[in-house]
Amino acid sequence: MASFQLKKGADVFDCDVFGPVKKNGNQIGAWTTSKDNKIVINQTNGSPLTFDVTWKFNSDNHLCLSSGGNQIIDFHNVGNRPVCGARTAVLLTKPDKGAAFTFELRGEWDLDENHNLSFTINGAKSTLDGFIDDPLGGFVYHFRNKKDITQESLLAFVGKWQVNNSGAAAGALIMDFVYSREDGSEDKFTLPKSMIINRANNQLLYQYDKNNETFNIQIAGLLKISKDFEITYTIDRQVSGSGAERLTSTTFTLGAVFNKPNLSGDLELTIKKTDGTAGSTTLTIGGNFTAMLGANQLQVGYSFSQIRSGNTINTVFAFNGTLNIAHNGQVQFTFEKSASSQLSVSISAENIQLGSARANAALNLKTQDGKVVGIFGLFGVSF
Repeated sequence: MASFQLKKGADVFDCDVFGPVKKNGNQIGAWTTSKDNKIVINQTNGSPLTFDVTWKFNSDNHLCLSSGGNQIIDFHNVGNRPVCGARTAVLLTKPDKGAAFTFELRGEWDLDENHNLSFTINGAKSTLDGFIDDPLGGFVYHFRNKKDITQESLLAFVGKWQVNNSGAAAGALIMDFVYSREDGSEDKFTLPKSMIINRANNQLLYQYDKNNETFNIQIAGLLKISKDFEITYTIDRQVSGSGAERLTSTTFTLGAVFNKPNLSGDLELTIKKTDGTAGSTTLTIGGNFTAMLGANQLQVGYSFSQIRSGNTINTVFAFNGTLNIAHNGQVQFTFEKSASSQLSVSISAENIQLGSARANAALNLKTQDGKVVGIFGLFGVSF
């Protein structure tokens, strides 16, 4: 059995990695960790012994223990198969995945711009070289034993997603993951990059490359867009296999502007800065431009779909603006709200069918010289 030694005065304690402790060859108790990350030997005589130690992960993502400034064991290098997990931001370590014995460590977690996760225990900072990846939209950090990449640990944090205020002010969709600690307090991880919309399913997506691999956090939720391009996204609640909540449902709303030169292809909306100008993040929503007949005029809009609980949800919304004919004779749509004081975008001839004036005035446009023409089709919709 793998073990490490701790000393107190002239006494030497042989600690098995699975908990039992011997002194002079006789078992005298078992070790565990305290809430301040010391090792505690609970002796069978009822008298506990405590030891100040240092816990750190090395550059191979191995958890190591030191005492008196000297490393006394690398838990990943003694013939076992350790595995780590997390519960309420407490690090849980099994010296072997097949054994029941587990010990706990508490510290401060941080995420850097390279998607490395640091863990500081009593002032000793370690850096885990791993990745965030979760198809269910939570914050799950994976790291592997670099000496044997088949050995992988997952740290799942419980919490909620919210928009980072500094990012939103700059017109970027940067997200914070606010997670719960053991004592009920909260802390957060800020993702280094901006979110996008996965145009294949119109769900929120965080995607990045690291060490020649691509990783994703697919955050399922309901997307809504107003006629003035206000984007609202309600993130779905997620539960674990045991029914415990792992992701709280939250909703955020951001203003956006239409910045395309025409009404073709996918809808592209750029997040607005706090001053109302276009920011740095553009979201692409997969779908089709469409038309619908309003009470007083023909309206331009957009149609998109999402898969929700196995069902396809179709959404159609109209833009706030008017159809008109420009001086060059081309039909255009003028938005009432845009990145500039007024934005007009052209509609290609293949997307509109014009003819003689219609009896329904809502289907008519007037040219610059006063001639009235009728609309018989727009974006594949006939009228």
